[in-house]
Amino acid sequence: MSRTTYRINNRHFEVWRGWYFHTPKPEPEIPYDVQLISLRLADALPPETLEQMNVDALMIQPADRVLFKRQRTEEILDAQHGCCALKNPELARAVLDVLEDQHAKKYKLIAWCILPNQLHVLIEPCFPVGRIIQDWRVLTTRWAVQNNEALGLGLNGKRLWLKRCQDRYIPDNKQLAEAIQVLQQSPVRAGLCDQPEDWRWSSAYSGKRNKSP
Repeated sequence: MSRTTYRINNRHFEVWRGWYFHTPKPEPEIPYDVQLISLRLADALPPETLEQMNVDALMIQPADRVLFKRQRTEEILDAQHGCCALKNPELARAVLDVLEDQHAKKYKLIAWCILPNQLHVLIEPCFPVGRIIQDWRVLTTRWAVQNNEALGLGLNGKRLWLKRCQDRYIPDNKQLAEAIQVLQQSPVRAGLCDQPEDWRWSSAYSGKRNKSP
């Protein structure tokens, strides 16, 4: 489901009008914008590594600290700390099923990538983003907890994801193309494959992805 040629449609209301139905309660304002959303597993960022990062950041010029922390966080994630439960193909398939189930219902699924300890999704929503993310969290966590012991996922308790997630507004087609490229290069940067097309759990995958792992 690679969408590298996707372009932002500025007439969002006309695009999504047919998916609405009348409700007596007013719906919250819907952000008709392309969003890049990243979820990390609950143990993907060990507290001791974050503490060291904060110490190291004190040695950086204040104006450069945000960029430093962002880059260091990516390095920590690429090191694949924690249980890395998403490397299990059955859980990865379950997460993908949740993403695809709401495509053309609550959002347009543009690009995505499932890594061993994190998930990146690029969508154009027609539904409040907070509620979309909450649905992802609830459905995938329920599946993972139910199958934790049988699949040996290594989850600690009933948490799958970190409470905080990252979301980034994509304002134009130039930044959209850049976001897709960065997303699809994620498994290459993490040393999981040589080319984006080789990573099975990505919208860039060039092979056939069967329903069963």
